[in-house]
Amino acid sequence: MPRQRRFTSRFLWPALIMTIAVGGFGAFKFFTVEADKPSYLFAAVERGDIASQVAASGTLAAVTTVQVGTQVSGTIAELYVDYNSEVKKGQLLAKLDPALFQAQVEQQEANVRTAEANLNNDAATIAGAKANLEKAKVDVLDKQRKLKRTRELFNENLIPRDDLDTAQAALDAALATQKAAEAQIESAQAGRIADQARLNQARAALESAKLNLAHTIITSPISGTIISRNIDKGQTVAASFSSPTLFQIGEDLTKMQVNTNIDEADVARIKTGLEATFTVDAYSGETFAGTLSQIRLAAATVQNIVTYNAIIDVPNPQLRLKPGMTANVKILIQKAEDVLMLPNSALRFKPSLSDLETEAAYQRAGEEEYYSFAKSIATSSRAVKGGTPRGESVPVALSVPSGSTGARRGSGSPKDSANLEGRKTVWVLGADNLLRPVIVTLGLTDGTYSRIVDGKLKQGDKVITGLAADRSATRMTTSAPGLGMPGMGGGPPPPPPR
Repeated sequence: MPRQRRFTSRFLWPALIMTIAVGGFGAFKFFTVEADKPSYLFAAVERGDIASQVAASGTLAAVTTVQVGTQVSGTIAELYVDYNSEVKKGQLLAKLDPALFQAQVEQQEANVRTAEANLNNDAATIAGAKANLEKAKVDVLDKQRKLKRTRELFNENLIPRDDLDTAQAALDAALATQKAAEAQIESAQAGRIADQARLNQARAALESAKLNLAHTIITSPISGTIISRNIDKGQTVAASFSSPTLFQIGEDLTKMQVNTNIDEADVARIKTGLEATFTVDAYSGETFAGTLSQIRLAAATVQNIVTYNAIIDVPNPQLRLKPGMTANVKILIQKAEDVLMLPNSALRFKPSLSDLETEAAYQRAGEEEYYSFAKSIATSSRAVKGGTPRGESVPVALSVPSGSTGARRGSGSPKDSANLEGRKTVWVLGADNLLRPVIVTLGLTDGTYSRIVDGKLKQGDKVITGLAADRSATRMTTSAPGLGMPGMGGGPPPPPPR
């Protein structure tokens, strides 16, 4: 019995060690194989609506907003309206203390009366001067007759020479008196002109004083709603350099507008008449509609970005929207309804495959012609940029860009290669668990989804959008460098030419 026990112990331990070793090796192989298998993220091809939009933010405002100010300085004596008051055109809003302006009016009225009195005095002076002139003229005629008789008597030697000289002197004195009367009239008339100017000036000053007095009464220039009130009763306002704003009136709040700034990169995509939608924080989850009515030419630079002001007309029949609200705007450029679409994340997925693996994948998918054409374009593009470094493979961009006709000339492209331009590559997992590329032609995109215009995908098909686990990253990133084909499922691009 002891001998049998020793025999059993001699073979039991080696068998146990062999079993543990085989089990460990099997577990190692199992987990190693599992780790080498990449796990993918998938998304389904769907049908739905795609809309291309321009996003911006703006501020709601009344279509017509008038700032009511004052042209004179003074103290607010009375206030007749408040915030949100409905007013009519010409309605009394406020009144300034008129005492100072009333005194100025009375002073200017006194100046006008003084100027009128001076003008009347000038008229009397002119009339008196004219009477003196007429009297002087009569006296001159009398002196002339007397001088004539005296000369006749002197010629007949009936009177002495002194009488003739006396008559002549009397005539000269009368003529001088006449000239003095004429000068007095001219002086009176000049004084009258000056007094008339003073009267006109006094009357203008009176009108100015009356106008300033009238400006102490503030009335509404339009019918609308008081949006803001910047004054209180008893407050002093000064209009020395600029007109202070007392009230802000929105003409018709049932018609609003959104003032928004459009980036210069998007301004060429929009035009007047486009539909626009926006949301405001006050009504979460609710969307309002409007119409783009104006794109203003005046540019503004905000944080080194050139923007243009766009105006969106918005109906507001229920007065729910308030001036000053922030609007998150989306302007609809183009829309496609009930179309086949795939997520843009599928376009960004690039599996790490060698050139041979990639070519084999395209052969499995029946896209050898597309592969050859795309490879020729990539080769030509690489040559234009300076050639391929020695020992490196040619990267192939298998999503063929539009406008690449010139690159394929003379490069051995297929006869119908023009039909391959502008297409993109997405990847699917076949029934044999092998990657296959699918070539699609895309149309409208909203940044998240793109419309499938042409291709072999149908609704419900699963496309690869990324990797689900980091455990495959080691294998995916340790592929032979230079064998990948970026843009078509290739690996990391080769380093730039030396």
